[in-house]
Amino acid sequence: MTSQTPTPQGFALILVFTGVAIAIAGSVAALVTGNRHLMGIAAVGFALQFAGWVRNGRRNGGAR
Repeated sequence: MTSQTPTPQGFALILVFTGVAIAIAGSVAALVTGNRHLMGIAAVGFALQFAGWVRNGRRNGGAR
């Protein structure tokens, strides 16, 4: 039996990809400039990713 991997669609997909972009940009900016406060931007990106995956999980009825 093969199980399909539930992939995000719609708004959940937008949240995940936006979160990835913001997290990478914030992490790279903090690394390049040495300004640790920029990691707050990366944290926002990680939170968006988390929200997207939670939304996707609710859409699938909790299936992983």
